[in-house]
Order: sequence, then structure tokens, then C-alpha cells
Amino acid sequence: MLKNLHKKIAHYRSREPSVLTADFDNDAAMKKARSVQEQCFAELDSSDKKQGRAFPSYTCMVDFAEQSGCKSVLEIGAGLSTAVWASFAERTGAEIRTVDASFAPLKAFIRGTRHEEEVSSNVQLIEGATICCDEMVEFYSNDLPTVYGGVDVVSFLDNIDKFQSRHCSAGRWQRVSDIAGRWDWTARDLLTRDSSLVLPPPLLDMYSSGRDFANEINFLKDLDSRGKGGVIDKLIADGISWDLIFFDSGELASIIEWTKLKSRITVGGYAAFHDIFFPKSIKNIIPCAALLADPDWRMVFCDDSTKQGLLIAQRLR
Repeated sequence: MLKNLHKKIAHYRSREPSVLTADFDNDAAMKKARSVQEQCFAELDSSDKKQGRAFPSYTCMVDFAEQSGCKSVLEIGAGLSTAVWASFAERTGAEIRTVDASFAPLKAFIRGTRHEEEVSSNVQLIEGATICCDEMVEFYSNDLPTVYGGVDVVSFLDNIDKFQSRHCSAGRWQRVSDIAGRWDWTARDLLTRDSSLVLPPPLLDMYSSGRDFANEINFLKDLDSRGKGGVIDKLIADGISWDLIFFDSGELASIIEWTKLKSRITVGGYAAFHDIFFPKSIKNIIPCAALLADPDWRMVFCDDSTKQGLLIAQRLR
């Protein structure tokens, strides 16, 4: 059964064309990014295969930020990308803030390398959750509204399937198929009903730690009790805006973060999204689909050379 599933996915992968186009020369950008990785970041511990595969996307994104003259960056979710941002800040004097519930994995990646000092000197590490428990409970307790992030859901329904990709594990595809009750499901069918967004409880469980949505709620409750919840609201209260925000947060938080932060990106600035393809991830499929229908935004780069993918869009007004 599993062997046949692998064959089916391989068959579909070989036929799957790219449906996203952007202004940036993707091939040239990624070639340069891999060269930068080999020359400047070879000493980093990339034994985490997911981080290692995504690394060229990170270096490409940061190179884009440097070419675009970005001076203030908010990174949501730490990792190897943080080391690349630190190197960027060392060269340019840019201000980098990184938010994560725990920086232990990051510190393991960079321990004993020159990047350890670069991160310490050039990145403001903010430990905590971007949102608070009540926000997540409220967002997922009912059907989502017919307007998301200021955009009518009906206007981006067709965009949702553009971020569906069969480049995921056979087990992941099978679990989503079981939830859908059919093999030939589409992301639009799963995530919308009529003109509203919906996220079925089985999907929430699937993308939660321990495959249980209650774990996510308890995790946020604990951070709230220690004064480490709702970091975004605290930053917004300080009146901060950014030239670029990198959305690489938890699976169930990013969809909420986009609605809170899109207006905090400067006009002419950029939003970058990692893990854009479903069902490999659920975190950024809805923000990216909505962004493509938003007249205030324009996609300028999309990398689909990895399972995770990366999209960069510019705020026009």
C-alpha cells in the first residue's frame, strides 16, 4: 500500500508544473545562494536535514533583502536563517529582531562557530510566543470569516490550490487523504466552504505538536503564565515597523500573524514566507493565497526548488 502511494506521488511529481511566476530570476538567485552557502556558512551544523535543504532559500532571501536596501527585519522563527541574517547585519548595520519560543536549537546550530558571536552581537533575540493563547482559541474555535487580512476569501479561492504540492512524504499525503475521505482532494476543498475559510479539527490536530491541538493551547497557556506570550502586540505597541518580515513560525500561528503584521511592513517593503506548500505545511498557504489577490501586494520571488518553498512579496501601498 505504502509502496504504491510512493509510486503515485512520484508519478504526479514528474508531471507537476510550476503555477507561480515572479519578477526575480529564480535560477540565477538560487545558484548564487548555493555558492554563498558553500563559501560563508559551511561550518554551520546543518545535520538537521530540513534546515540544510532550506538553506539556499535563506541565503537567497537575505541577498534579496541586501539588494533591496532593507534596514530593519523581523524574523519569526529562529534557525539557520538567523545566522544568515546576523551576517547580513554585520555587513550592513541592519537591525534584526528574531522571535522564537526557544533559542536552544539555534544555539546548537551555531555553537563553536564564528556565527555564534555574529548572532549575539547583531540580532536581538526575543524569547516568547508571537500570539497569546486566547487569540489562537478564538481564531480556530469557529469558522473563519469571509474576509481574511482585509481580502475577501472568495477573491482568492482559486489561489489556494496554487500552493498545493505533492512534494511531501507519502505518510503526510495519506493522512490528509484520510481526513478528506478521498485521494483526489484539493486544498481548496479542505480549507474552504462556500466563501469562508475553515480548518477542520483533524487538520488542526495533525499540524499540532504531538498531533493534538490541545497541546498547542497548553503550550501557549504556559508561555502566557510566564509573561512570554503575545510578543507581536508588544512590538506593535512600541510603534515598530519593518522593511521585511520573515514568516517562519509555528504551523498554526502564521495564519494569525499575517493579519496582525501586514500593516507593519513599510510601503515598498517585503514579506517573506517559508513553508508555503500544503500538505508539507499548513502555516503559510492561506496568507500566500490571500496575498496574490491583494492589490496592495505584488509577488516578486517564488522558489519551488525545495519541499518547503519560499515566497517574497512587496507592499505597494
